[in-house]
Amino acid sequence: MNLSPLTLRRLCDELRPQIDHRLIRDVFLVDQRDLYLNLGDAGHLLLSAHPNRSCVVFAQPPARRTRLPWADRYLRGGGIIGIEHIAHERIVHLVARKRDRIGTSTDCRLVVELIGRYANVILVHSATDKILGSLRSIRSRQNRVRAIYPGKTYQPPPALARIPPEILTAQSLAFLTDCPEDARANALTQHIAGLDPVSARELLHLAGLMEKRPRSPDALAAFAQTIRAFFQKPPFCDGGTRVGDNDNRSVVCALSLRHTQPEQTYPTLSRAIADVAAREVRAEARKGQQKNLEKDLRNRLTTTERKIARIRADIADAGRADQYKKMGNLLMCHLAQIPLHVESITLPDLFDPANADVVIPLNPRRTPSENASDYLKRARKARKGAPILGKRLEVAQQEKDDLQRYIDHLCAIQSEDELDAMRRELEAVRLIKKQKKRSPSKSKRQPGDIHPRRYRTRDGWRVLVGRNNAENDRLTKSSARDDIFLHVHGCPGSHVILKRDGRADRPSRKTLKEAAALAAYWSKARGAKSVPVNHTEVRYVQKPRGARPGLVTIRNEKTLMVAPRELTREDAI
Repeated sequence: MNLSPLTLRRLCDELRPQIDHRLIRDVFLVDQRDLYLNLGDAGHLLLSAHPNRSCVVFAQPPARRTRLPWADRYLRGGGIIGIEHIAHERIVHLVARKRDRIGTSTDCRLVVELIGRYANVILVHSATDKILGSLRSIRSRQNRVRAIYPGKTYQPPPALARIPPEILTAQSLAFLTDCPEDARANALTQHIAGLDPVSARELLHLAGLMEKRPRSPDALAAFAQTIRAFFQKPPFCDGGTRVGDNDNRSVVCALSLRHTQPEQTYPTLSRAIADVAAREVRAEARKGQQKNLEKDLRNRLTTTERKIARIRADIADAGRADQYKKMGNLLMCHLAQIPLHVESITLPDLFDPANADVVIPLNPRRTPSENASDYLKRARKARKGAPILGKRLEVAQQEKDDLQRYIDHLCAIQSEDELDAMRRELEAVRLIKKQKKRSPSKSKRQPGDIHPRRYRTRDGWRVLVGRNNAENDRLTKSSARDDIFLHVHGCPGSHVILKRDGRADRPSRKTLKEAAALAAYWSKARGAKSVPVNHTEVRYVQKPRGARPGLVTIRNEKTLMVAPRELTREDAI
């Protein structure tokens, strides 16, 4: 969903009375690309830098949120004092003002660049044009045209070589005289600033040039006047509409169109944008499921093709049953003449009147009698399996044809209902596995949860072991102050916590050594015979500011020398 400059112009007019002089109660980030401004009763204003769905719209934020230091410093507690659209561009500026404790006010601009894969939200100091923060930082080595990072002077995106509609003349439109009918809308979009394919087709319809080519200078001059009037006073509609473009995609439009009928109308432009964005999210999810399903079918098709190749090879081998039987019988007749450990033997063919010689391959690791038995066994197996192999080949070939038909049909699916129906059909014919329904107890783990390894000592004390550096930090931070922290001295390893669980007594030396042996086992020193392990209470464990994940400092520690050993897991008791 790419919003056109005219749609953004209308959107700013619609949003202005709703957000003007509103207090920014909170500001936070979602999914690294969506910045939300909490405007109190007005709702949450979403500034999205998504490459496919960049927009400015009121939306309900999800529960997961991330703090942004530069947004908290310059926006939170401030107010929006204006919103403006940059003419003929897909760029919107939100002006915010915040006062500090002594009453000094600071004006900033939130520059929302809605330009597809280059979309970004940049906070710029109004007085100095210095960048204070951005959702996407771009260094000079990544983009030689302009860099975007804090402290850099903000530069707008480079202007495209397009003609502003205000200075459009008949000579500017001379390219239309040689332009084919189906390419005129795209040609207008590439030559005139502020146009998108929908508005370009509307202009051609208004001028009567959808099918007729302008041939005279007067016709071009009249069309140039139509375009200038169109931009001076666009035919905006009340609310918004959803229309289809030439690529079978839905776009949001703020114009009253005459060349086509809208797919759906909305009371506000924001509602139209939110609905189209939701549709695209569902379409992307469907395409992802469709792609995964196609991958499963193609993997099954590859397996089936290999199966067919093996069956055909077995059928070809079954056709040599008489030859294998003759070789086996010849070997049995000449056992005494066959030396050991040879790879082949040449024997006279007793079953041929000409008594021609036959070269018989042998397995040098087997005796002559064993080689003869092998040939006779292969002959019996080939003769017995010939009719079965034919049926297997027929079934495999039918499965291959079905898979190819399903793959072709899958590429033409356009709705979720059709995709679900096809998945159920494939599960019914057992071409794919049935999706297992997860019970509530086996729901997906949340990113913030910790799931350490769990053990029990012989005395019944619980021991928890972190699985990675991030979990090590969360495990130690969430432990009680009187729990025992253990870690191998001078060697990378997991954080190990011996849980007190409210016990008044302290762990015995035997229990400490068992937990220490577990800390040694889950470290780089697992292969050593004796490993030094430090232990102390969690209250004496600190993480230095700015330290990398998993790095801590400890005090009042004691050291045990233990041999690495794994204890009994808690779920195995």
